[in-house]
Amino acid sequence: MQQVDDLPQSIRAFMQDNEEAMLALLQELVLIQSGSGNKAGLARMADALAGIMPPAMQLQRLSFAEQGDMLMAKTPKAAGERQLLLLGHTDTVFPPDTDFHFYREDESKSYGPGVIDMKGGLVCSIYALLALERFGLLEQIPVCMFCNSDEEIGSPASWNITCREADQSFAAFVMECGGSQNGIVTGRKGKSGYKLIVSGQSGHAAQAGTDKPSAILEMAHKIIALEALNDPPRVSLNVGVVRGGIGPNTVPGQAEALIDIRYLQEEDDERLKAEMDRILDAPVVRETACSLAYQSGRPSMPQSASNETLFQLVQSQAELLGQRIRPEFRNGVSDANVVASRGVPVLDGMGPLGDFDHSEREYMLKSSLVERAGLLALSIWHCCRKQQALGF
Repeated sequence: MQQVDDLPQSIRAFMQDNEEAMLALLQELVLIQSGSGNKAGLARMADALAGIMPPAMQLQRLSFAEQGDMLMAKTPKAAGERQLLLLGHTDTVFPPDTDFHFYREDESKSYGPGVIDMKGGLVCSIYALLALERFGLLEQIPVCMFCNSDEEIGSPASWNITCREADQSFAAFVMECGGSQNGIVTGRKGKSGYKLIVSGQSGHAAQAGTDKPSAILEMAHKIIALEALNDPPRVSLNVGVVRGGIGPNTVPGQAEALIDIRYLQEEDDERLKAEMDRILDAPVVRETACSLAYQSGRPSMPQSASNETLFQLVQSQAELLGQRIRPEFRNGVSDANVVASRGVPVLDGMGPLGDFDHSEREYMLKSSLVERAGLLALSIWHCCRKQQALGF
């Protein structure tokens, strides 16, 4: 077994020795088209990950009618003890017919769909586990790695699985990309998505005049009132999609809008929902009515004291590796929000660094792949060893 005193240097050397293999695995994964709706591509992702998972991990493949295959991997000790949970997702936002289907590198960066969101994070996870196995440490600790296939569409099939595994965990690391300034995510806003439907009375536009029960006109009043609820930084509300009517010569009988809300605390969400109900219950245009339907969302991930304690542990390991990290708060959501809702300490953004995810400019800083894999390996080991001392 590897001596703990030598572990930081040994892990750093292991990652450096395997840098080419890590980039080759990244290229293999990026070139698998795995948009959330591509079941065949997501099955290939599960095949690729299962094929390189450390032999010490016990594998379970999960299949679904609508979502792609998912992979659960656990060390033997995870069956009888509270575990450390690693979370990643194999899907990307890019559909099968996208033109963004290449992988390329230059001296400092890798480019391709999902290179940081989050196939680079999957590579870091695999090689962190391989490093711990190489030094005889993996079988001594309770680790579960869950790779879902539906994170980009709100985790409809994996949500309850994530909750179940979180309830069996003392802490969790989520492998979304790291912040551009070496950030590790200690908190995230929550999100609620709604569909607003406004009903009016259709008719001929030439005979309607100004006093008409137009669903679009009422929607316009509602959008202005709803947008006025913005209260940064605590709350942001955005009406992002509006549809209605069948033609310019017809009074629109129906209109709909999609609304995105981000909030710091759950009470902010509750307060905002009450304000929205008040606005929607007071029609401005005659013979119109509104209904609001919840679509999807994730609860907030507060920057809790336990998250801070977990960050300090990871920060101490970063210092041993000669790395500097900092805590970061993000407005976006991830599966870390789901873990946080179960009261489990969680850090996100543990993956490699890059930018422009969800776009054809997505890139990863190549040097960060080795660095973050080493940091993850060392953090997993020390988090498991110090679980009781941390109070988790």
